[in-house]
Amino acid sequence: MRIYHAAEPTHEVPAAPERTRHRRPRGPRAGAVVAAFAAGLTATGLASAAWGGAFDHVPLLDRGVAVGFEMVGCALLLAALWSRERRWITRTLPILLLSAAGLVGLVALTLWITGTVTDAYPPSFAIWIGAGFAALAGCPLVLRRRPVGRAAGRALAWRKAAAMVAVPATVVGAFMLIDQQYGIWPQVGDVLGHSGAIGGQQAHDLVGGATPGGAPPAKGVIVSLDAPATRSHFRHRPGVVFLPPAYFGPGRATLPVLIMLVGSPGTPINWLRSGHGQSTDDAYAAAHDGRAPVLVVVDQNGSATGDTECIDGPQGNAETYLTADVPAFITGTLRIRHNPSSWGIVGFSEGGTCALDLVLGHPDIYRHVVDFGGDARPNLGNPAHTLSTLFGGNLAAEQAHDPARLLSTRRYPGVTLWFGAGADDARDIAVGEQLAAAAIRDGIVTHRFVDTGGHNWQFASAGFARVLPQLCNEMLTSGPAPAPGRPA
Repeated sequence: MRIYHAAEPTHEVPAAPERTRHRRPRGPRAGAVVAAFAAGLTATGLASAAWGGAFDHVPLLDRGVAVGFEMVGCALLLAALWSRERRWITRTLPILLLSAAGLVGLVALTLWITGTVTDAYPPSFAIWIGAGFAALAGCPLVLRRRPVGRAAGRALAWRKAAAMVAVPATVVGAFMLIDQQYGIWPQVGDVLGHSGAIGGQQAHDLVGGATPGGAPPAKGVIVSLDAPATRSHFRHRPGVVFLPPAYFGPGRATLPVLIMLVGSPGTPINWLRSGHGQSTDDAYAAAHDGRAPVLVVVDQNGSATGDTECIDGPQGNAETYLTADVPAFITGTLRIRHNPSSWGIVGFSEGGTCALDLVLGHPDIYRHVVDFGGDARPNLGNPAHTLSTLFGGNLAAEQAHDPARLLSTRRYPGVTLWFGAGADDARDIAVGEQLAAAAIRDGIVTHRFVDTGGHNWQFASAGFARVLPQLCNEMLTSGPAPAPGRPA
């Protein structure tokens, strides 16, 4: 008989379980951190240099460069957003593109509702701005993606780099292409508000008789001097004055004066920079022993998007500011003798409407008009809105500012009128023809011309250079006229 012995219990120590390494999610690679730091440092340095004026003279109206930025930006955007993943193609990408389109529509609607931009603009604007929005929205989505495999990681790294570069490229390209349309900022310094104007005590010393560097300047000087709203109490932005070389000689008191008015939207300095008023006046002065008009650039709107049409009304006493406060500043601070025969107003867009209306309403102060692309009468687009917002519902006041009515009921001896329009702007051409015909019937010396371009600063700049020589002849040769503006 077999005897089975129970197996003695074994006391084996169980093996310790093998430690499983749990990889922590990797943070950014050291190279990426260094690259990000370097990019931030570079951006900070460039921004500091730009603010300091290092790039002030870099041109922004080179269409080839603008198109290049936009094409490179769009190509990088496509490369960054391209993926074969089904979810990305069917869901993420459509949502991204629809969101960009929605933002473009929202911006356009906001500009229209607020009245910031009422004129038509090219449909291509939507494409350029939409590309910028798509790049801004798409960049975070691409940066959040995680690679699967080493090869995919390298490809994704390139896509992330493309996404980051696409943002500034599309934004800069869109900005430059839109700027091409209007010519508002010719150089980087104009965007940053670097006007090159002399301000503070030095500006007051200059108008007080001192000369830059102790000698008569070879070119004119921009000074930051603002006409105070003593009588009108009109809230306005500071203006600037361009003083030709002859201003620093003995004949300053008899120099002609041109009030320069921009449109809406716009800023006063646009006339000297975007409209090249400074260089045009300098060129004329160089050919005439330093004598040229003093350009007084003032604000009639109170803000970049304001639109007073130079009327005394609910938006402030802009008309009184331009016909009382500004002339007092010219005679008192600038020490130029008032002579309506050698004082005029040059205006672009809304500024052109103002120029005509102010001279016809106050020929005892100004007698020369240069109207680039102005309207037939002060208006804000909608007749009812115009009547209430500009004139406070006063129909008689509205009629008193209608150039056609004024030209048919008054006589204006000694007044000269210039009407200019861009060849691409049929509406401005028609308005100029209508107003010129009415002025000629009234016996006013009238000039009308159509030049290349549209309703933009490129046209206004070329127009001012074209008009200035003959305008100066008229301002210097027209003598005092008896009782201009008297009823017919």
